[in-house]
Amino acid sequence: MTADFKSGNALITTPDGKILLNLRNETEGIAWPGYWSYPGGFREPGETPYQTARRELREETGLDVPGLLPFEPVPFEDHDPTRERIFHAIVDLDPDQLVLGEGQELRLVPIGEVQSMKVPPMLKDYIRQLEGHLLVGKPRVWAQVDRIHNRLAAHCEQTGRDFVSMQVLKVQEEAGEAAQALLGVLGANPRKGNSHTMADLQAELCDVIVAGMVALRATTPEAANVLSDHVAAWSPDGLA
Repeated sequence: MTADFKSGNALITTPDGKILLNLRNETEGIAWPGYWSYPGGFREPGETPYQTARRELREETGLDVPGLLPFEPVPFEDHDPTRERIFHAIVDLDPDQLVLGEGQELRLVPIGEVQSMKVPPMLKDYIRQLEGHLLVGKPRVWAQVDRIHNRLAAHCEQTGRDFVSMQVLKVQEEAGEAAQALLGVLGANPRKGNSHTMADLQAELCDVIVAGMVALRATTPEAANVLSDHVAAWSPDGLA
């Protein structure tokens, strides 16, 4: 269940290291009036956290981003992050694409400049954490998955094979290789001994994950959305 959450919010960054911020209205009674913050807002009945974040982003900025993925920062002080779900995506966007739907102004800000702006302390902390994630060079995973999917789908079409079936079998094959790598790490095969390193096991697990993502993409062009919703449902309150 994902009903026990209050809001869905979107951290949108660009490949060149900027973040999209919204200057909130000065309206009395709202949270953080006159502060810069990320797009987001309260859930509507029946929405998942992902659906709320995507809708609020679209309403406030004009952007419809299907590739939002859960961002689960270390909680700020006594803040309960399960009540405010945060998502992130790297988007190569043109400022001219932005359409102000709420607040006073939309701005793409270099991430390094955020700490000197009038920003809620909680958001400053979360952006520090996000910056750390970005510095390790996380790949634009779904773009690469799309490329793999398109190449394999074209090959299956040429050979008359069913792409979904072939890719699901590929997941099974990769999982078997991961299991063999685990046995090698543990030295569970007396004849082979410790034949694999932990790095070997990690590589095999990555192959399983990518094969699964491509298989999911083979079933729907909205694979990123499906995975985002599914992962969001695994949040701590969703496992109860």
